Amino acid sequence: MTTHESPKQMPVQPEHVAGARFLHPARRMVQYISLLIIIVIPLSGLFRIDMEMGGVIMLDHQVWFSDITIVLGMWLFLASLLMISYAMVGSAFCGWMCPQNTASEFANMLTRKLLGRRANMMDLSGDKMQVSVRRQSSLNYILLAIGLIVPAALYALIPLLYFNPPSVIWSFLTFSEVARQTGSLYWIYLIFLALFLIDIAAVRHLLCKNFCFYRVWQQSFQSSESLRVAYDKQRSDDCADCHFCADACFLDIDPRQIQAFDGCVNCGECVTACDVLHNKSKKRSGAGLLTFMHGSHQPLAGTTPLAAFFKRTKKPLLATLAGALLFATGVLTYQTDDFSVYHIAEGSSGQVLDYRINIAHKLLHPTTVRLRVEGLNSSEYQLDRDAVHFDTAGRADVVLHIKPSLSKGLHRIRVLASADDGWSGHFDVTHFSQGKVMDN
Repeated sequence: MTTHESPKQMPVQPEHVAGARFLHPARRMVQYISLLIIIVIPLSGLFRIDMEMGGVIMLDHQVWFSDITIVLGMWLFLASLLMISYAMVGSAFCGWMCPQNTASEFANMLTRKLLGRRANMMDLSGDKMQVSVRRQSSLNYILLAIGLIVPAALYALIPLLYFNPPSVIWSFLTFSEVARQTGSLYWIYLIFLALFLIDIAAVRHLLCKNFCFYRVWQQSFQSSESLRVAYDKQRSDDCADCHFCADACFLDIDPRQIQAFDGCVNCGECVTACDVLHNKSKKRSGAGLLTFMHGSHQPLAGTTPLAAFFKRTKKPLLATLAGALLFATGVLTYQTDDFSVYHIAEGSSGQVLDYRINIAHKLLHPTTVRLRVEGLNSSEYQLDRDAVHFDTAGRADVVLHIKPSLSKGLHRIRVLASADDGWSGHFDVTHFSQGKVMDN
């Protein structure tokens, strides 16, 4: 720049952001980490559904649906976080974390590598699969079949992880005697295997394009300010007769004509494709014509990114805080054990003499619960056992028998329970005794 040149006369070279070097590898890493997290969550005990007890297991703690503050707080917290992510980054979950997209992209890559670039498995246009002549070999078809069965077998195992403890899954994988005795698990796995194999081998992105309700639900929270792909129309001359970005999109979207509300999942493959082309081209210079942006190119004056964030996420952020508060309240008031007392049945004389004490242990760790009775002398009642040992979470019953020789009238009885893990509780019972019944 000379002293006679004004800033407007200076040639402007846009800063090159090498999306090809980090965007695509970063997305692949996030996809595989997300899949790994989905597998690790039930194996670590962080979350698993316990159908037998009618609740979920979180960090080796049984959480019943009666623990409403924990259940409601957790779902409110997670749902509102998802709403915030939709408002900020649109459908990026689909493009960066969804296991369906991960499997579909892997299947597309493998198919095109073994059978050619035009070998599309399912196309609503009715076009047949076009297999490259040079790749029409039995070995390629065998490798493709193996490459599709392996991820389908892995995906079919994931639902089982969320409904069975790791010990059961290990027995299933090692074909132990316990697993063979409960052969229904193998049938369930085969059903999931067939479904996932059809999905990965044939359906693939067709599900995302036309049948994914979750994707539609995400779009209901998007706005014109959500993250989207932007096209630099001022440099459209560089785009003449080029469809590289559109060819890179697995959802068949032309990013040069993208709208605020469409099927884009913000995967960034088009951004990377345009950047790769500009890197290799000798005729084109500078960065690619595609990039990510929020809203318009002209942000409001005086608006900071933090202020813009709170403006877009004010309501869901309040729901997130409410969910976190409910969840924290539930954790603080959580009871590791629970018990109740109720009468079994009336005796032949018409009076209640037996009570069932139902004890529930909600931790996947061993403990012993001890019982004692207040309000009666030891000669006036009998417990069939005064201590119950649990190796893991479960339920147990203890019978409290009131002797018929108890004096006539109302008796206030308190059953007390205490566990080795520090929990204690009591249950009050009002018992009416008719006095000693004389035989005729």
